[in-house]
Amino acid sequence: MEISMGTAFLLAFWAGFTYFSRRFMGELYLERPIIAGPVAGLIMGDLQTGLVVGATIELAMMGVLEIGGGVGPNGAVGAILGVAFAISAGLSTEEALVLALTAAILGSFFQMIAKAASTIFVSGAEHYAEKNNDKGVAAMVHLGNFFHFLANFIPTFVVLAYGSSAVDAIMNGIPPFLQAGITAAGNILPAFGFALLLDSVATTQLMPYFFIGFLLAAYLKMGVLGVALAGFLVAAILIYRQGGLQLIKESDTKVESRVPKKYQKQIYWRSFALQSAFSFDRMQGLGFCWGLMPFLKSLYGKTDEFGKSLKRHLAFFNTHPWVAGPVYALVAELEAKKAEDPASVDDKMIQSVKASLMGPLAGIADPLFHGTARPIMAGIAASLALSGNAAGPVLFFVVMLALHLWVRKVTTDAGFQLGDTLFERLDQNSLTRLIEGANIMGLMAIGGLVGTWVTITTPLTYTSAEGVIVAIQPLIDSIMPGLLSLGITLAIFAATRKGMKSNALMGIVFVAAIVLGGLGILA
Repeated sequence: MEISMGTAFLLAFWAGFTYFSRRFMGELYLERPIIAGPVAGLIMGDLQTGLVVGATIELAMMGVLEIGGGVGPNGAVGAILGVAFAISAGLSTEEALVLALTAAILGSFFQMIAKAASTIFVSGAEHYAEKNNDKGVAAMVHLGNFFHFLANFIPTFVVLAYGSSAVDAIMNGIPPFLQAGITAAGNILPAFGFALLLDSVATTQLMPYFFIGFLLAAYLKMGVLGVALAGFLVAAILIYRQGGLQLIKESDTKVESRVPKKYQKQIYWRSFALQSAFSFDRMQGLGFCWGLMPFLKSLYGKTDEFGKSLKRHLAFFNTHPWVAGPVYALVAELEAKKAEDPASVDDKMIQSVKASLMGPLAGIADPLFHGTARPIMAGIAASLALSGNAAGPVLFFVVMLALHLWVRKVTTDAGFQLGDTLFERLDQNSLTRLIEGANIMGLMAIGGLVGTWVTITTPLTYTSAEGVIVAIQPLIDSIMPGLLSLGITLAIFAATRKGMKSNALMGIVFVAAIVLGGLGILA
């Protein structure tokens, strides 16, 4: 089946839009393979293949995170190309996975170019800020986002439009040795994803909960949802026994916001574009400035003070995008106070508020949402999608979107309602218990994912003294079901803890799996 230019354009546009949405529309997770793959399947007219291949790639890339300025494998480009060629070239799921992960690694190069090029747009925004030109700053935001769109669109379109015949020839010419290796790689690569995920949430004290989750899945066959629910109950019991949760301490103090309701709402909606024109040097700086720009203009008008305020907020900023609301609120309050009485607030005070809050907020939100909520929902969605159930990606999207909107709204409102008393009234003990509980639930869920979806076996046998051929895999299973899967996952986890980069480690795991599979050591 030949991929037409029209279909190639639609698939490439979808790839570009997934990256654009990450920059301008908040963390919608459209770039995750569990979403990107099935939509590519719909475009190609084969939803079932899109579901299965997308879910398989999601499991392999479960632990791939773009935190800070990091650039991991490009999941959207990989998933879309994997699904497209699985359908057009009739590839097996394992072959599509290998092709997708190769494309994902190469695709990350274009995202690096986009982040590097966005430094130009930040410099352009500073130039316009010096001229008090908010429209020029806005143009830099949109141009930067368009460049990020192209970072996914161009490689996807080129490969689909001009590389399909080459992919067909390569895949049709794969020898049996390599076919066996690719099958083995398809079984091992999910262990890579779970190992990366484990690295993001594991601590020495809480690591036993990972093994509990694994044992529940391996011995009792509870499945990902069952293990996740068990993890939730364990975390809830521990939190309750340690004093429960009351994140905000009661107080009779009321804070009157200087920011009108109209601008509070506007800042909330503009905060979704926090990651616009994301660059290596300023990261979310340009997006943060764009979020405050209308309110700053209402305070200072088209004066030099307006231009100075724009430059002030083009400085480096980076936090988890879901919880940037309190920073926006406190900074808006300080800017309003500065407009009333310039001597009461200086630039250093405003910058110190941003610098002191962005790290702790990310430290809370990254393990809660990237490390716990997202992988749990992705694991549940993948289990549905692998059986051909389209409810999987829909469930993932709806639940994560609802959680995203709720968290962003609650934290932004709290910032405006409580002002600078918000962080004074945070109960640090409750916050610590919440993070620990989330990590417990996440670790048990990851253990359940390993016990459910990593199926690494060996076909090796030996001949006993009596001349009986004995299979090694049943002997391993008699020690512990899934022992090979667990061992390989932990080995990859140990490598990540020693500082190996994800792209390099994926390449090593990929090559090792093909060699071991081709030699018949792994099934």
